[in-house]
Amino acid sequence: MSNNLIAFLTYAVLFSALIFYNGFFGLFNDDKISKKQAAVLFVLKLLAVPVFYLLYKKLYGGIDHLDAGIFYHDANVLNNFSHTNFVEYLKILFGLQDENENSYVFKECIVNTMNWDNGYVKDFFYNDNRIVIRIHSLLHFIAFNSYFVHALFSCFLSFVGIFFLYKSIKQFFEGKELFVLLILCFFPALWFYTGALLKESLVVFVLGCTAYQLKRIVFGKFSLLNFLWLAFLLFLSILLKPYVLCISAVSFALFFFLQKVKYKNLVFFSIMLLGIIAANFLVEKVKHTSLFEAALHHQRNFAGVANGGIFLAGDTTYIRLEYDTSLVNKIQNNPATYTIKKNVPYTYWEDNHNQDTLYCTANQDTVTQYNLVFQTPQGGSNIALADYGKNNFTKTVSAFYYSLFYPFFFNAKSIMQMLASFENLAILISLMVCFISFIKNKKEPFPALLFLFIALSVCFIIGLTTPNSGAIFRYRAPVVVFILLAGVYYLPERKT
Repeated sequence: MSNNLIAFLTYAVLFSALIFYNGFFGLFNDDKISKKQAAVLFVLKLLAVPVFYLLYKKLYGGIDHLDAGIFYHDANVLNNFSHTNFVEYLKILFGLQDENENSYVFKECIVNTMNWDNGYVKDFFYNDNRIVIRIHSLLHFIAFNSYFVHALFSCFLSFVGIFFLYKSIKQFFEGKELFVLLILCFFPALWFYTGALLKESLVVFVLGCTAYQLKRIVFGKFSLLNFLWLAFLLFLSILLKPYVLCISAVSFALFFFLQKVKYKNLVFFSIMLLGIIAANFLVEKVKHTSLFEAALHHQRNFAGVANGGIFLAGDTTYIRLEYDTSLVNKIQNNPATYTIKKNVPYTYWEDNHNQDTLYCTANQDTVTQYNLVFQTPQGGSNIALADYGKNNFTKTVSAFYYSLFYPFFFNAKSIMQMLASFENLAILISLMVCFISFIKNKKEPFPALLFLFIALSVCFIIGLTTPNSGAIFRYRAPVVVFILLAGVYYLPERKT
């Protein structure tokens, strides 16, 4: 532990000094925010790293079996494999690996990971853990085997994204620049979750850099390098969390393009509406389902996972058992392969009719071996699917309610939910400020409408597909802050 902290503190001092003296080689140069202010903000943001670790250690006994710890474990596995076969490691980095169950890479590397496929959805609401594992396996070369250094790198990447997002929108917040940065840096959930090895840090990094590159290109800073960097960021957006990053990218692109258009608000929302209708039409033609129905399918799948269990995969079968390791036998010398004990009940799905849930009341097959997909305890903050209502209207209302206003003090059941209640209060106040300002304030509403569109669109998707308040609290963090920015936009400018 001491060596890990020494490595963390060394990097913390180095990064802070570079920001203070040269804006980290000019990365944080700005005409409104000094290098000293940027350095102080970064140091305060870094406090999220120990806070996250210590809080999760107190509440859950540590991070080893949670996403942050599992991502660290898997990055370590890939990095160790690079010392065994660097060529095959490079193939993994670029997605060229052969990971068939009988392949060398699978047996020597992939089988030892825990999150490589967990959350890997190839259809709707694509969510790929592999990009995080790949990036941190590279960073592991200079991380001195320290989780805290990885968390610091995540925190720094999010700080870069926040600073570039600020530079993208600061012209709409004259006299309130520092206030905007303070909100982006220290909005509780965003501050907290970007202090860990999680996707949220990369999401914020890609979101901020994409917005800034779009602004530069639209307003005349086009170059081949800028174009290639934007193309790479959009590629990462598709891999990481497209329902967050692609919606944000399209919204910011239209926002910058329409700055000089007379009826920009009408044009913006007309294009977005036509885009949604076209996307839904295409999905119905190709997949024979609507986007809304696909979201509800994802909701049911998430609810199943949130109920916890041990999830195993055979050649044509997917199995869920209760979260109890005594129900299975581990195959020696192969930590991710199990057989099921006799008379154990389980539910399962078969590939040729995977929409049908089947039940085995007493297992008799103790020979067949299954690969472990993942195992997880039951979530402590699940939302019953019945609470979403039976028709599409009530499901829509519930999605907004659970993603924006739940919990709210009176129904908070833990420290984390109490913190979420304060966030939800800030969201509610900001929405009220925007609503009143739309009616009474003559200020151009386009920036505030942009922020609200991004936040509400993404929060609706998250609220509809994620029936767990803890997960919603984390997933919404990169975008719900836009609601506060919309409210700040209408605050009076500071007089000089």
